[in-house]
Amino acid sequence: MRLLIATATAAAIAAAAGSAAGFAAGPAAIAPADTTFPPAVVALGDSIFHGIAAGGLCFTCHGPRAKGIPSLGPDLTDAQWLNGDGSYEFLVKTITTGVPKPKQAATPMLPMGGVNLSAAQVRAVAAYVYTLRPKR
Repeated sequence: MRLLIATATAAAIAAAAGSAAGFAAGPAAIAPADTTFPPAVVALGDSIFHGIAAGGLCFTCHGPRAKGIPSLGPDLTDAQWLNGDGSYEFLVKTITTGVPKPKQAATPMLPMGGVNLSAAQVRAVAAYVYTLRPKR
């Protein structure tokens, strides 16, 4: 079973790498006008968020279901955004620059969560997190 999951994950990451590269092509590619994202990009963001790809550590503070961990990281699945408006652009900026003085957490969020992500990987994580928010 683990081999099947690992194989499926590896395939998703490989597919997403191609999509993410095109996705990060330039300013017009930052977010589609209707803020929908290619499934492969969201899958890559999910893999990074959960530590499967790129050394991502997001789940460490935000929890494996992104529901937050008290004093570490806020819930990313609700409608409350503590440091901005929750837009895709806000998420890209927050992931890129971090949160030096969080409003509820005891420690700051380092830029890119303390790992070295490419612009495409940052955008993929932002796309994944954006999909977690409540639908309007």
